[in-house]
Amino acid sequence: CTTDSFMVRTTVGERLPILCGENSGQHMYIDMGRGSANPVVLSVVSNGEKIVRKWKIKINMIPCNNLDTAPSGCMQYFRSPSAIVKSFNYGPRMEGRARYLSNLRYTSCIRVEENFCAIKWETEYPQSFSFGAPYDGNMTDLGGSTGGMCNNDDFIGVDQGSNDGIGPGEDRFCGTKLIESNVIISRSKPFQLKVRSNADQTQNALNSQIGFALRYVQLPCVI
Repeated sequence: CTTDSFMVRTTVGERLPILCGENSGQHMYIDMGRGSANPVVLSVVSNGEKIVRKWKIKINMIPCNNLDTAPSGCMQYFRSPSAIVKSFNYGPRMEGRARYLSNLRYTSCIRVEENFCAIKWETEYPQSFSFGAPYDGNMTDLGGSTGGMCNNDDFIGVDQGSNDGIGPGEDRFCGTKLIESNVIISRSKPFQLKVRSNADQTQNALNSQIGFALRYVQLPCVI
């Protein structure tokens, strides 16, 4: 976000990432605290060049202790058994450029529905995950990696994630595949998707990485 940026600042809660690009349909939950003296400031910064820019932001105020309030530490909150979660600025591949944003550190949380014990994450379509570069990745053919093979600060995180949801699984996923099957199942609660990206997008740009569009489905408990 070196040319244009959108920033949200508040005096309480975690620091929110700087955003830019195409983000239609995205949302953010912002902790305002309980006091009326905690302002939230929305800022749009541009370089002044004559390019098309537009934004339309809807703001909803949520009372304290309301059931719609996001849990602490959740910048995004999804409240349905199934939905699609996308990275910021997700869109068509741009050759030689990385679409997903740098310096991200946030968590998308999913409300656990009654009588559901696991969650399945899968790509919206076969090529809808390309995020982070494995340490041993070929510069033009990254493949998919997990755990310690992913950069410490450039990955998506799903606790105890694996193909079948059995065993300890992995907590980090990166590359151009969501592991080999493009499916992750986790029984770890609460259901969360952690997003981390660093400031170095050199290898990400070489592989024209787009970010992710993932569908989650909560899986019912087996009695």
